[in-house]
Amino acid sequence: MLELLHGPDRTSNSMELLDRICENAEAGVSGQILIVPEQYSHETERALCARGGDTISRYAEVLSFTRLAARVFSVCGGVCEEYLDENGRILTLYLAAQQVREQLKFYAAVMTRPDFLKQLGALMEELLTSCVTPDALHTAAARLEGRLAQKITELALLYESYLSVCKTGRGDPVTRQMRLCELLDETDFLDGREVFLDGFSDFTALQLQLIGAILTHAKAVHISVLTSGGQQAACLTGNETEKQLRQLAARQGIETVRRSVLPRAHRAPDVQLWLNGLFFGGGGSEEAPQNVGLVHAGSQQAACAYAARAVRNGVLTGLRYRDFTICMTDEAAYRLPMQTLFARAGIPVYCASNAPVAQNPLVAALLSAIQAALRYEPGPVLAFLKSEFSPLCESDCDALERYVYYWNIRGSAWEKPWQMHPRGLGKPMTPEDETALQTLNDLREQAVAPLRTLRLALAKARTVDEQVRAVAALLETLDAAGRLQAQQDALARAGQAQRAQECSQLYEALISTLEQMDQVLGAASLETELFVQLFAMLLQNTSVGSIPSVCDAVQLTTLPMLRHRRTRVLLVLGANDGLLPAFSDPGGLLADPERQKLRSLGVELSPGRSASVDREMSWVCAALSAAEQRVSLLADAAQPSFLYSRTAALFPALQPLCAENFPFLPDCAAAAGAALRQGALPDWLPEAVRKEARRLSQRCAYSFDAMRPEVVRALYGRTIPLSASKIDRFAGCRYAFFLQYGLCAAPWKQAEFDAPLFGSFVHDVLEHVVREAQARGGFAAMTDSEISALAERCMDSCMATYLPQGEAAASRERYLSDRNRQEAAAVVMDVARELRLSQFSPAAEELRFAPNGSLPPIEYRTKNGSGLLTGQIDRVDTYEADGRSYFRIIDYKTGHKEFDYAELLYGKNLQMLLYLFALESYQKQTGRPMQPAGVLYVPGRCDMVKLKPGEDPAHAGDERQKELRRKGLLLNDEAVLHAMEAYETAPQYLPVEPGKNGLTGDLASPAQLAELERFVNGQVEAMIDEILSGAAAPNPIVRGPKDSECNYCDFSSACHKDVCGISPRRFAAVTSKEFWEELERRLEHG
Repeated sequence: MLELLHGPDRTSNSMELLDRICENAEAGVSGQILIVPEQYSHETERALCARGGDTISRYAEVLSFTRLAARVFSVCGGVCEEYLDENGRILTLYLAAQQVREQLKFYAAVMTRPDFLKQLGALMEELLTSCVTPDALHTAAARLEGRLAQKITELALLYESYLSVCKTGRGDPVTRQMRLCELLDETDFLDGREVFLDGFSDFTALQLQLIGAILTHAKAVHISVLTSGGQQAACLTGNETEKQLRQLAARQGIETVRRSVLPRAHRAPDVQLWLNGLFFGGGGSEEAPQNVGLVHAGSQQAACAYAARAVRNGVLTGLRYRDFTICMTDEAAYRLPMQTLFARAGIPVYCASNAPVAQNPLVAALLSAIQAALRYEPGPVLAFLKSEFSPLCESDCDALERYVYYWNIRGSAWEKPWQMHPRGLGKPMTPEDETALQTLNDLREQAVAPLRTLRLALAKARTVDEQVRAVAALLETLDAAGRLQAQQDALARAGQAQRAQECSQLYEALISTLEQMDQVLGAASLETELFVQLFAMLLQNTSVGSIPSVCDAVQLTTLPMLRHRRTRVLLVLGANDGLLPAFSDPGGLLADPERQKLRSLGVELSPGRSASVDREMSWVCAALSAAEQRVSLLADAAQPSFLYSRTAALFPALQPLCAENFPFLPDCAAAAGAALRQGALPDWLPEAVRKEARRLSQRCAYSFDAMRPEVVRALYGRTIPLSASKIDRFAGCRYAFFLQYGLCAAPWKQAEFDAPLFGSFVHDVLEHVVREAQARGGFAAMTDSEISALAERCMDSCMATYLPQGEAAASRERYLSDRNRQEAAAVVMDVARELRLSQFSPAAEELRFAPNGSLPPIEYRTKNGSGLLTGQIDRVDTYEADGRSYFRIIDYKTGHKEFDYAELLYGKNLQMLLYLFALESYQKQTGRPMQPAGVLYVPGRCDMVKLKPGEDPAHAGDERQKELRRKGLLLNDEAVLHAMEAYETAPQYLPVEPGKNGLTGDLASPAQLAELERFVNGQVEAMIDEILSGAAAPNPIVRGPKDSECNYCDFSSACHKDVCGISPRRFAAVTSKEFWEELERRLEHG
């Protein structure tokens, strides 16, 4: 007899079956079998024991179809037969594809790709469970035409080849159920038994065959079907399943009894009303339900926070953690945020889904090591070196990574001695650098030793067996078993029992995967890259599970896992359109139109798109039926699920809550904050709360208060070392100065002939060219061709410093030649032409202020301490007239540099003026006084000029000449200015213009220069005192939204603006007149 128990309430259907089993047990009926889906067997066993008591196992047992096969095999034989798992199926399909590769055209290019094999494995399982044979596919292909005919023919060949390979080794896991059908017909295992089936929304063709065999031998079969008999979407799958079962029983001449199951009063009335209205055409209510909630969140984080808050509040009202179930419609999006949030809050949580082996950090590091051995790409190599398997300590790994990143080292360069400069381009190689380079090469050898061994072993391997042995040797070399055990122990000590359980299974999973590759493909020959891809994909397919480590924990699960559970409170995360329900295409190698075409030819596969929608609705109905006391739908997308909208329509008075209006503060943080407000941490506080209190204390204590004097001395010394760049950095922002020169922080950069390096290169070239030109009598004594030849020779000699040695030199030299030689030569020629027009002649190049330089460092003494300024003047030009000597300071700038009066007021760009006044002071001390004639920024590059269509090319020359005009501040003395450049009406290079009352521009009288010297020195002394005071709070200069020190600061992410804020200094442009007036005012008032 077949009894179909149908009803709209999945829980009531299950309770009815359990009652039947227990009533039979009370009557002494034994041997009863309850068959449920594999993933629900544990929950069902618990429910049966709760209903029938401790002795129920004498009368009934809970099995899945897989466990039923094991029970029958244990009695009737077949236990020793081995079957493939999902990974074994993929590997076997590789062998099957190789056997028919000559016959493949459509799939010839992808037949060995791991992703294709994975999809093919899913199709093989579908064909087997649908009871489709290779002959059926061949017959269908013969009736098709074109591309689809070729595709189905090749799939039939692959299917046939796969079954043939399985016969010579392990069988497909689906054939285990086929063998079960045969044994059930051959044995009396089910004779006289009552069999119950629960939790199935539908059945595959193979499962229907099994049910047919059960019907033949069992005394009675009772099957629950989720349907009300109506035509609602949630009932259509149940209606079709009931129809199939009735037809099956009719073919076998077995009586069918159809019985309705009335819903039981085990839910809150409004929750039951909600389910009826949502899925079975029932009505709603004008009153707002007390136990049905809608929540709209602006983000996934807000939705997760609301769920955590709901759990916390519920526990405070007397519920247990285990009373809550949080259902994720998208596990990948919600699992990690929820686990992280609950861990912070100290809320115990158990995630019922399995964790992929490949996501474990140590396993990922092993995969990185194997991938690194293929071609030494930086990503995998550094991922391995940063892991716990690394042969290097953390500091050594950091040093190696910085060098590798800077020089972009990859490939075979890892196995050859490195020759590039450890400090980067443009630096001379010192003995200390040679030592540092040798240290880096020693670290490189340690790093690549295990990788080289693996690479060589894989290169020598001719079979998969040898490749497996090479990987196994790596695991032994790296002590993978010991490292994973140490990780497991650490997780256990940290109270992360679920992760510790998962970790305990990882090494066995690794070895099992290698063993399976050896057993299935041992004699096969695979390219190394394909072997690694297969191994990585198999690990991704392999997952490890765990059992709940505590009895009282929130259940974090997915919709499929929820379909056979019961929970007091249900929170559904991701009630968004497209996720609840998830209307997805079956996908795979066969598209929906192709499936429909096969179905029209008699080849029945899995349901098509429309049937999949109906089945998904049935699953969602079963999952949401888990709620008994309260349910909330949380949407975090602009378009919520239609079930969300349907709920709002059922209950017009129900107002959706906004998650942002309910900020979640974890219990630990709340308790810690309360304790801190009281001023002390009681001894009875849990360790998690005390830890959170310490973290909050540190966070609250973070500030930019002034450093203590001893800290300042430790960072900078008793005498503050200064340079023009340090002064500029401090004037721009104190915090950036502290990070760069106090903590010696530096951004990571890659080797590139960028603007700063090009500037240094041009400096060196100009220094050599100007010095040699002066030795020849000056540029006026040389022709343009001689100057060009000199520039080329000087550029050649400078390349040795600015280019790396070894293999990289050729490419770097080509880059420099192509991109920068022409520009550098143009700069040299521009300087030469200017000096031809000038009576000022170069007297010194690269003049250094330093303890071992041409001039002594500049010392500043203040009331709080002292500072020592060192630096280098690019060029000093001199001129004598009427018994007086004049000098000017020249600075080469590759960027666009203006003489900015506003910046001077804030202490920026003092470099040239500091050098000017320092050299003047030095000349006075030596008894050879000279009059400062000014400072000039000389453009160190010649940018391209863009012309508009039809514009005269001569205009480009005019525009370029404007760009080459010098910037700076000059002595307001017309004779001296004429000496700088011989001009008739207006100078070509100097930053001055003829006006009504003489020349105008950036000019200063001797008295103004004297005032400027007092101001500049005062700025430096004030800066020294401020540094010694320990000031480090951010105070960036801001001139507008797009002009701020923060815009190009390497440390802008370290300011903690959200916690401490910053104090920007805002100022606008200042004219020369305004500057001199402000300067006079400041000097008068001290």
